[in-house]
Amino acid sequence: MSFKKSVVVGLVVLAFFALFVAISSRAAAEAAEVQVVEAKVVKEAKPVTFNGTAYIAGHGGHLAILDLRTMKSPTDVENDRIVLTEAGSEMEGKVAGISFEQAKKSGGSHGQTLMMEKGHKVLVAGTLAGNVYKVWLDANGRALKKEGPFKVGEKFCGAITGPDGNVYFEDMTDGNVYVWNPEKLKLVDKMPAGMAVCGIQWTKNDKKAYITDMPAGKVYVYDWKTKKKIKTISSPEMTFIHQARMTPDGKYLWVSAPNEFELNPAGTAGTATVLKGGTKAHQVIIIDTKTDEIVKRIVLPANLSPHDFAFTDNGYALLASRSYGSDDSLLAVLNMKNDNIVEEVSLCASCHNANGIKVSIDSGSPLLCGITVDWHKAAAKKAKKKKTT
Repeated sequence: MSFKKSVVVGLVVLAFFALFVAISSRAAAEAAEVQVVEAKVVKEAKPVTFNGTAYIAGHGGHLAILDLRTMKSPTDVENDRIVLTEAGSEMEGKVAGISFEQAKKSGGSHGQTLMMEKGHKVLVAGTLAGNVYKVWLDANGRALKKEGPFKVGEKFCGAITGPDGNVYFEDMTDGNVYVWNPEKLKLVDKMPAGMAVCGIQWTKNDKKAYITDMPAGKVYVYDWKTKKKIKTISSPEMTFIHQARMTPDGKYLWVSAPNEFELNPAGTAGTATVLKGGTKAHQVIIIDTKTDEIVKRIVLPANLSPHDFAFTDNGYALLASRSYGSDDSLLAVLNMKNDNIVEEVSLCASCHNANGIKVSIDSGSPLLCGITVDWHKAAAKKAKKKKTT
């Protein structure tokens, strides 16, 4: 090879090397832009309470009721819960086409949404059997009457009120999003989205929708007008995710990433060996909805495995969290200003122990799922106005 050719080859190699370094540096810079915070349990001087009632689903087939004004753990099986169906586990039967232990029971409540119908508050809830229930609430937020079950899908995770007033159920068996009209009591649409989808949220202008895929650990971004997928958001820190919620200002999407499992490339397709135990920490992944990039990760204490969120109007996040390997699961209150866990409320053991109930599914751990809050703002404002007139 001539000296001239050697120089040219050398320059080409150097150019490729420089390009590689630049790309690597850019990747490192992007990784560095993601803020990582470790949440610490720091109780505030004054107990944190809120003006609302929370309904939290669980695999036991019922919804726990928590009065956020007192934050006292539920203990009364008659008044502190709404029973929908029998118990059941999400990791039974089939998930994303993967066969797990044969389901002994087909129930288990998993997600619900609060709606108004004919002037009454109604909870529309989905179960792990793909059934839907409508629960009419009385003035105290307790069950007045229950309708259902209505067979809609296969195995539901989230239940969210959509921009069109219909209820969107995310299915963990076939990966479809089922669209159900709560007044006509019928399925009006269905769209395939992933392996086993768990949550859906929309931007404030309804331009985009975000759908979480549980075993894939991915968030799909959809153009909601065309219903076309326009982006997939992934991260090594999202191996097994659940529901997601939009912050009140619509600027950020919070994704629950407890990472209990991760895909096992050496596994056998169609069987549970496709999944193996997770190695990543329990955390919240925060996505900027303007750029659709991950901007922050909140690493949670080992006893908090987040499944769903609710946000207050004064800067707190309520985390419906599982505590694997224990006889309880918790509602954690996170101060969004400093990411401290300022309160933890028992939602399972408090009631189970008081009534001699032992959990037999999910290795003896009661697992929480979706959270819905009935905020009492309107009633509070109305009472204040009446008092001043």
